[in-house]
Amino acid sequence: MRNRRGFTLIEMLISVTLLLFITGAAVQFLRSQTSLVASATAKMDALQNAEFAATQIERELREAGAGVVDGQPMLVQIDSEAITFNANMVSIDSGDVAAVYQLRDADTAGVRVMWKSERMLLPNQSTYYYPDTTYMSGAVPSSAETISYYFRPDSTTSGQTNDYLLMRRVNARPATLVARGIVKDPRDTFPFFTYYKADSTNTLVQILESKMPLIHKAIIHDTPADTGMSAQTDSVKAVRIHFLAAARDARTGKDALRSVEIQVRMMNSGLLKFSSCGSEPLPANAPTLVTNTAGAPVKFVKLSWPPAPDDNLAGEKDLERYAIFRKTSSAASWGDPVVSIAAGKSTYTYTDNAVVLGGTYVYGVAPQDCTPSMAQTINPSVLVTIP
Repeated sequence: MRNRRGFTLIEMLISVTLLLFITGAAVQFLRSQTSLVASATAKMDALQNAEFAATQIERELREAGAGVVDGQPMLVQIDSEAITFNANMVSIDSGDVAAVYQLRDADTAGVRVMWKSERMLLPNQSTYYYPDTTYMSGAVPSSAETISYYFRPDSTTSGQTNDYLLMRRVNARPATLVARGIVKDPRDTFPFFTYYKADSTNTLVQILESKMPLIHKAIIHDTPADTGMSAQTDSVKAVRIHFLAAARDARTGKDALRSVEIQVRMMNSGLLKFSSCGSEPLPANAPTLVTNTAGAPVKFVKLSWPPAPDDNLAGEKDLERYAIFRKTSSAASWGDPVVSIAAGKSTYTYTDNAVVLGGTYVYGVAPQDCTPSMAQTINPSVLVTIP
């Protein structure tokens, strides 16, 4: 028989050493990969958390003003860390066509107007209470509830002073948590909420944070008392939502910040004020030329016209806006309006900056009521030539 030779001690030691080296390298590689996966997962969770929070506000803020009754404001409070608005967001009544959502098992205290008896402090405020009245449509209470989104410091994160919770409150119901892990980074120049209004040229301009908070204090919206701070909340056309979400990096122990930003157009701003309408609006007078200029770098046409017969100052008082049309002298039809202006003034002006040197234009104005119906006849202006 042939003798079988085994492994020597030296060969065994070499094999064991190589096995330990390979195992150690594999363990280090796996630990590194596990750390990277955990870090990436934490960052993804933070991003999804911020996106969910921003989308939640965007979805409801786009409906602000839906289903409000006469005199009930759309925006109640605007602040860098809080926003409060009225909207018929949820109804348990399947026949409520003004409601955005129908939920038969919804909380009955959160699907109707906020009673005056439920009056309470607005979020993050120490002096401003809401509401001052129970908004009604005749003998029927409004179905538009009061919704607030606001931030408050997170007291559960020890040693952290810049961690916030995003809260949501409906009427006088207890607030609910929407998201946590929201960070106010001192290096970030954007607040949580930024608001914009339109200037005379229909360009969005920012409402300065130093002017806030702005609270709708007038009892009845769109009345002579609705001026100053209250009227400024009515002028908001867009809201920018900006979030920073923190994720702890398992490798470094530091927070990784992820940013989410959404700009929301206030769809009902300046449009819906009346809950009932009359006949089709009567035509407005043709706009008259105030002045036109082609000097560099400014070129514009300024127009003026008086209130239409059914304006809110006379007639059926059911007009919501004036749609302004512009066409070239050779165009056969008016096309779509270039801009709209809210009704309810004693005189109207519009400055058109989107004109071309040497161009010849015709302008027209069409009133629109809350049906919404627009006057079928548009009285044209004289030909306006840009020098």
